[in-house]
Amino acid sequence: WRRFKQSGQQEDLEEAISLHREALELRPAPHPDRSTSLNNIANALSTRFEQSGRQEDLDEAITLHREALELFPAPHPLRSSSLNDIANALSRRFEQSGRQEDLEEAITLHREALELRPAPHPLRSSSLNNIANALETRFEQSGRQEDLEEEISLNREALELLPAPHPDRSAFLNNIANAL
Repeated sequence: WRRFKQSGQQEDLEEAISLHREALELRPAPHPDRSTSLNNIANALSTRFEQSGRQEDLDEAITLHREALELFPAPHPLRSSSLNDIANALSRRFEQSGRQEDLEEAITLHREALELRPAPHPLRSSSLNNIANALETRFEQSGRQEDLEEEISLNREALELLPAPHPDRSAFLNNIANAL
């Protein structure tokens, strides 16, 4: 998997997917590492989707991420990351298919993840950014002013969490400026 990320060799990605599937078979529920295997396959399939555009890879990735989420009931510390994984995959599928329900579910899941990351959680700014991006997309689709206003508000909140010289601060400044 690391070699594929460095070299981009498709054979490495295919073999990684195959080996992740084999590992999953060896981790039936309630194996403690089953969620890791589910997410590993889902992430590899998402990568293959980005490479090939095969819709079935993204659909399967969403299904696998959902199965992993079921293994992380609240208040499990990995639940917020799992919620974000599903939401990000749904956002990608919305970009491909335009299915509004995918975007709406992505926003809902990002909001749920944010609730699990109260300040000063180190990933709170990332969750704020995820919701803001999804709201920006919905605003572009619907023109709903409240989405734009909330996008700005969320980006401002994220900016407050990233004092100078934080490396992500400039991105949030740009996000706010673009939304204004």
